[in-house]
Amino acid sequence: MKTEYMREFLELAAEKNYSLAARKLFISQPTLSRHVQAIEEALGYPLVESSSHGVKLTEYGFSAARSFRKILKEYDLLLETGKNLAQRISGTLTLGILYYAIDDYCGGFLQWFQRKYPNVQLKCNSYLPQQLVNDLRAFKIDVGTLFRMDSASSEDLKYFRISSTSMIAMTSKDSPLAEKDSVTLVELTDYPLITLENDEYSASVTQQYLLANHLHFQEIILADNVETVPWIIRSTGGIHITGESVRRQNASSVVYIPISSKKPGMSFGFVCIAGNENPLVVLFFEALKEFFGHQ
Repeated sequence: MKTEYMREFLELAAEKNYSLAARKLFISQPTLSRHVQAIEEALGYPLVESSSHGVKLTEYGFSAARSFRKILKEYDLLLETGKNLAQRISGTLTLGILYYAIDDYCGGFLQWFQRKYPNVQLKCNSYLPQQLVNDLRAFKIDVGTLFRMDSASSEDLKYFRISSTSMIAMTSKDSPLAEKDSVTLVELTDYPLITLENDEYSASVTQQYLLANHLHFQEIILADNVETVPWIIRSTGGIHITGESVRRQNASSVVYIPISSKKPGMSFGFVCIAGNENPLVVLFFEALKEFFGHQ
């Protein structure tokens, strides 16, 4: 039985008038009537009797009102206890966030977490994937965000998936592919593949994606980092395969084309390193389960 229905019934019991009670509750009279009827159906006996003079509680109604007051008192105490416990939890949690993913995936959760644990300081740092993995393993950050293949696993990284992401191809505006609404992976193999030389993690994820789709590129071109990819695309005519969120890079000289593939793409989630002794890491992952549900 919903606690708000109990509160509404107690307001009706105090006012003994549906219209007055509904007005104080900021709901309509029919809504209040339906909620009281729902309580009566759940309990199996009438709580009120209506007449031209107003509302009168039945014997069962008086008993229910006493019980509801006790229940709500205990419930409110429980809520207050939980709130106080959350406010007493304090400390610092250092996060590494992929710079192109925070708005799409993280912002709402991090705001919710901060409201729930106002005394926990979140220190957010912007990262590229490989450096993020390196700093996780060096315990320079407590929790990070990463993309990975859904089928991937790692012995030392604990991963909590919160979303999936589709794959896109970055190509030059002058490329024949640029006019297409979507491309297949087979179409892309006619072009050089640009991968990241100094981002072993991203290159590895791309390679896993290609292997899952049984694809092989004849020519591989190395880029220093994701920022140099648009320039190399323009100068070589190559393509770069990456996750949807990299559209936020919004390079004016390239186009971003969805990849049509039957195989799964990548997922996005929060990750920590096994052996991190910051107790707030456990709290953070429990909060992820509460906010997103068990993934």
